[in-house]
Amino acid sequence: MATPGEKQEMEEVLDIPASSSTTLPATGKQEYSEADHKVSTSPFKDEDQSSVAPSDVASSSAGPDVVVYHKPPPKQFALIMIALSLCVFLASLDQIIVATSIPKISEEFTSLGDISWLGTAYMMTATAFQPLYGKVSDIFGRKATILFANVIFMFGSAVSGWAKSMTVLIVGRGVAGVGAGGLMAMVFIILSDMLDMRERGKYLGFIGAIFSFSSVVGPLLGGAFADHATWRWSFWINLPFGAISVIFIFLNLNLPTPKGSFKDKIKRIDFIGSGLLLAAVVLILLPLSWGGQKYAWSDGIVIGLLCAGFAVAAIFVFVEWKFAKEPILPIHLFKIRNLWSTYGSLFFSGMSFFGILFYLPIYFQVVKRESATIGGLETVPFVIGIVITSISSGIWVLKKGTFHLFPAIGNLFFIAGSALCILFKVDTPRVVTIFILLVCGLGMGFTMQASTLAVQAAVKPKYMATVTTSVQFVRSLGQVFGVAIVGTVFNNKLTETLLGNFPGDPRVDVVTKNTDAGLKLFQPAEQRIIFESFVDALHYVFYCSVAFCSLAFIMSTFIQHKVLKTNANQAKPELTPEMV
Repeated sequence: MATPGEKQEMEEVLDIPASSSTTLPATGKQEYSEADHKVSTSPFKDEDQSSVAPSDVASSSAGPDVVVYHKPPPKQFALIMIALSLCVFLASLDQIIVATSIPKISEEFTSLGDISWLGTAYMMTATAFQPLYGKVSDIFGRKATILFANVIFMFGSAVSGWAKSMTVLIVGRGVAGVGAGGLMAMVFIILSDMLDMRERGKYLGFIGAIFSFSSVVGPLLGGAFADHATWRWSFWINLPFGAISVIFIFLNLNLPTPKGSFKDKIKRIDFIGSGLLLAAVVLILLPLSWGGQKYAWSDGIVIGLLCAGFAVAAIFVFVEWKFAKEPILPIHLFKIRNLWSTYGSLFFSGMSFFGILFYLPIYFQVVKRESATIGGLETVPFVIGIVITSISSGIWVLKKGTFHLFPAIGNLFFIAGSALCILFKVDTPRVVTIFILLVCGLGMGFTMQASTLAVQAAVKPKYMATVTTSVQFVRSLGQVFGVAIVGTVFNNKLTETLLGNFPGDPRVDVVTKNTDAGLKLFQPAEQRIIFESFVDALHYVFYCSVAFCSLAFIMSTFIQHKVLKTNANQAKPELTPEMV
């Protein structure tokens, strides 16, 4: 039996999954929807809806919401899936493809000091704008929002590709990041509009596999363009494929569009909350990117920006909680168990996953002395593991309707894989690294679509877009924090170990800044010691990964089972979602 506090939570947020743009309340004016050829009641009324309070989410007089999933005919659906897959592939590809082009770019613009901004500008804008797209799509519609994100992404890519200076290139990367954040968020929202909660697990797994595939292809393509054509193709490649995505979406995606004039819709946007959120994210991400690299962590600029960022974040929470009529992130949702447990698990797993992925190439390229291309191929077992478990767990969700154990299982796999990484030595056989990376990939694949389903199944349809975009946002924040923390641990341990082996040797400073140039200053026997120092420092990266993923596992054990609604079962009272 539910306690009084739990009953209050149930009254505020009824656990019925679906999309706000396809929700059919029991009352409201009738509208004929050609998308599904059936009469439905529309939640998109002409008047301003900014007065809807959180308590209106579950109206006892209206009864449970009924959801219509707008899945198009097979051929049309296939074209939409191609377009969405291209969106995910290009947005994730653009995050990593530039890495292998950096030497050529710095050589052309003679601006090595600004090169870090190529990654920082893209990552910062993509992360900062992600949470905004969910609410914007609720106001302006899914189709308009993803087309807008796609056009912005292609415009930023075009600016980057034709840049004549490093400044213009950095600006282009930042603009592309604004669009990429929307692409990643909107793909999951649109799938949730088209597919019921059981069926979407399979396709979310497929999208996760596409995301992982791009992480392998990215460095290979970037290196090939830089060596055999021009680095500018790393950005130009987005234009033809992005255009295909835009055309397919424009011609085939037909989801209900919210009613109201453009002026009324603009009034519904939470500009104050949006500004505060953007400011908080930028103020936090900048010092995390600079700390231990451009500035010491003890530098006043880093500390000041971090303090300012967390202060603005606190103000954002207060404004969204007390004043915003249509908040970007409704604070009252965080009392729901599946939300705080899933977001906590995603944050810590993001720290673990991306922290270790960021430093694995160092092992292959520095210690194993492999090229960037071969080093990228070494991560193929990791991607294979993700593909296996993301798709198979999606099929399981389709057949069985259960998902809540997958995040915990995935985190356990990744803990095991991270712990096995501590066994890495200078001469570890390739068969061992293949097995370990496969284990890590299996763990990551288990958590992908299950986390999205966990939050979608826990809230009313009107909040579906908001909680879905928050999944991507929290994971991205975890990535940034993980790379920053792990980077500091790695750099400090590497310097300490090298100085312990070569006390007072000025060549150590060269090795830490430019490994290839520094190694040439040492004899073969001394190089072996340097390789062992790198391995020793990497072990501390893996220690951090185990610790972070252990926290993610603890949080994931709180995720509860929720009935996944389908067109077939949602009308049955006995299958009303569990409220605990």
